[in-house]
Amino acid sequence: MVNNILEATKIINSSKYIVAVTGAGISVDSGVPTFQGTDGLWTRFGKPSLNSYSDFIKDPDKWWLKEIKYTSSPYINELRRTLELAKPNIGHKILKLMEDLGLIKMLITQNIDGLHQDVGSRNLIEIHGSRKKFRCIGCNWRKDRGENKISKIPDPCMKCGKIMKFDSVMFGEPIPKDVLNSSRDSINYADCVLSIGTSSTVRPAAGLFWIAKSQNAKLIEINISPTKLTKFCDVVIKGSTSEILPKLFDSLENH
Repeated sequence: MVNNILEATKIINSSKYIVAVTGAGISVDSGVPTFQGTDGLWTRFGKPSLNSYSDFIKDPDKWWLKEIKYTSSPYINELRRTLELAKPNIGHKILKLMEDLGLIKMLITQNIDGLHQDVGSRNLIEIHGSRKKFRCIGCNWRKDRGENKISKIPDPCMKCGKIMKFDSVMFGEPIPKDVLNSSRDSINYADCVLSIGTSSTVRPAAGLFWIAKSQNAKLIEINISPTKLTKFCDVVIKGSTSEILPKLFDSLENH
């Protein structure tokens, strides 16, 4: 592990534009469950409907009333309870410090928990949206929820008057173009990409790694187990993000 951390340190210190991409693994130590894996929400409760966005569009009021009354699917209710209690952990804080030092130019997260935002990360793209925001289905205007518990159906969009939904992307819903474009632009600049706590399988986010690789960016992976990306990385550091990121940061400070 020590040698891999040193090798990653060398790459980071010699890179000009680093993009970090985080997945569910970084939030596990904040009490946020993963979706897949042995203890994942979908493993325990079953995979959700792949038509959730079309169900929302058909009857938004009915969908929102389920949220308000806590009668959504069991995995959604458990996720909501954990997100209401979750706080940023050392992994989120280290990435914020790396941003403050100018090492990380952009952070792309696949998580909807809002923990990177909570810790103060500014150059942040939430590619799958955030449960802590509402978003208009028409013009993509976003606003903070302002409260953990939803007590009424959100008012229509202040900009265009269309329906508001959670910013988090549903099954069957296209990722908003502004988010996709920002993500792709960042990867096009990157000469180094950090894959942190992500299985690298969920597209289109996973595709960003292959784009970066095709453009000769260095890939550094931090994960507790191998992924489809592992054998294509320049450096792989095995371990939890809460364990590895502080060690990597110490190494960066000392070199």
